[in-house]
Amino acid sequence: MAVGVYVFFCLGLWICLSAGMIIFNAALLRSFRHPIWLTLWHQAVSSILIFCLRLVRPGLVATGDESAGIPPLTIMRAIQIGLPVAVAQSIGLVTGNTAIMYISVSFGQMVKAWTPACVYGMGCMLGNQQFSAPIAKTIAVITFGLMVTSIGELNFNAYGFCMQVAALVAEGVRINLLEVRLKSQGYKLNPLTSIQVFAPMTSILLLFCGLAIDKDAVTWEAIESIGQITLTANALMAFFLNIAIFLAIQVASGLVFTLAGVFKDVVIISGSVIMLGTPVSTTQLLGYVVAMGGLQTYGIVSKDPASFDPGLAAGLWRWLESLWIHPQKPEPLPVVNAELVASLGAKRQDSTPTSSDSYVKVDRESESAEQGP
Repeated sequence: MAVGVYVFFCLGLWICLSAGMIIFNAALLRSFRHPIWLTLWHQAVSSILIFCLRLVRPGLVATGDESAGIPPLTIMRAIQIGLPVAVAQSIGLVTGNTAIMYISVSFGQMVKAWTPACVYGMGCMLGNQQFSAPIAKTIAVITFGLMVTSIGELNFNAYGFCMQVAALVAEGVRINLLEVRLKSQGYKLNPLTSIQVFAPMTSILLLFCGLAIDKDAVTWEAIESIGQITLTANALMAFFLNIAIFLAIQVASGLVFTLAGVFKDVVIISGSVIMLGTPVSTTQLLGYVVAMGGLQTYGIVSKDPASFDPGLAAGLWRWLESLWIHPQKPEPLPVVNAELVASLGAKRQDSTPTSSDSYVKVDRESESAEQGP
């Protein structure tokens, strides 16, 4: 019973902080229209806090694996193999924050259903994935649903939409670069170690970009107009969101994590409608339902694409029959590490799903850098 309550608490904390972070950023960027500097602020504060956490609990942010003979990442080694990932992460965070300055949070969240398509497409281009016709069909369904959603958007903005798509493409590049440059060498990062490795590099990159593009944006008057407490709370929420993601990945199975992610999207869309007053049309909701149906189908097909080669509909029917004739037992609740409950956990176990479970893998990897839309 206690374990179930703890799992529910971790998932609830992740959902609340994730929804709160996106809505908070959207409200903040209505008056402080400088996404580069806001993202830099998040990354800089997170870099400082993760350094403090490392002093107290170094095991939580260990990057090596002695049992596998993988040494910890040094500063130079991290820069050498991680800089391209940091570049993609910087682009994704800034363009995502830029998007919500022009489109509603609810519409932006709906467009995010296209994330697996971007990850899969970039994976095929980089050689991490093999092209599969069944997967391509599910992506076509997602794309069609998002087209209907875009048509139904009452306040459509082409620039904001393009920025959101650019953020998804950058996210697809980031996840595939993680595979190519880090995981292929045995490094498996969690949300906390990702902050330790990438946040300092991202901060430096964004500082140069901010000075080159928007150097007159940050003044004491601008900070005072927003409020130091507001900015501090915004940055702290970004950091604690990553801790919540870390805990959620630790305690939840892949299925539970995925279902919680769907509920999180509903909370974000509902929250933006209620708190920000952004309208949502019936056509938009219908398109989103189609996109989510395609997204869940993608999750099924991506586990075993070959079994769907004879036909997507036939393969789905066989899958449903297998559930009906040979129902699977529900997954037991995960065993929660006692040290994790007491003090944020011991050294993270491998939370990366198997290569066949690519949908959950995309979902979890996408959360690892969630400090903005």
